[in-house]
Formats: sequence, C-alpha cells, structure tokens
Amino acid sequence: MTELHSHVLDPGRNRNGEDPLVPFLLGARHMPVSISMRDVLRLDAHRLQILLVAQKQWQEEGLTFSLTEINETFRGGLDRLGLRPTHFDAAGTDAGSDLADGKEALQ
Repeated sequence: MTELHSHVLDPGRNRNGEDPLVPFLLGARHMPVSISMRDVLRLDAHRLQILLVAQKQWQEEGLTFSLTEINETFRGGLDRLGLRPTHFDAAGTDAGSDLADGKEALQ
C-alpha cells in the first residue's frame, strides 16, 4: 500500500512567494494525500483553485485526496467563493458537480 502524504495548510496564503501547498502537492503526485484545514483563517480564490485542480487530478488517478479537520472558516470561504460548504467532505461528496471543466494542471 502507498504511504499517505500529509500536510497542514497554513492559516493564510503567503503573498510574498510560493504557497507551501504547491511544493507539497508536486512532491506528492501519484500518491494519496491528506491536507488538514485546522489552521485556516482565510480561504482565498487562489488557494481554492489549487485545491480544486489537485482534487480533480487525484480523482482521475483514483487516488485518495482528502481534506481533514475542516473548520468553519474554511467552510465559509467555500460558500463565499461559490461552492457548497461540504464540497470536500469525504462521505458522499459529488465533487465533480462543483468543478469546472478547465484543463488546468499542477505543473
């Protein structure tokens, strides 16, 4: 079984450089991942786009892509940015209905 790679999302995006989420995802490609939302104080559109693209890529490969410890701030950000607050919930999520058909990919 392939090892689960874990990451804790920082409270807010680093606007002075690359968000640590990107190198984590690039390093964990083709492996199951779990990302904790416990420290998120604000979800912005840039971070949400990264998470949505990654979610789609992991789903296409049939690999685990889970967000854990989702707090109310994160859920509120999803709602504010136009997604269901439960979009990333593990049980019964129909994530595809919220995803755009764009061809974005993590490079």
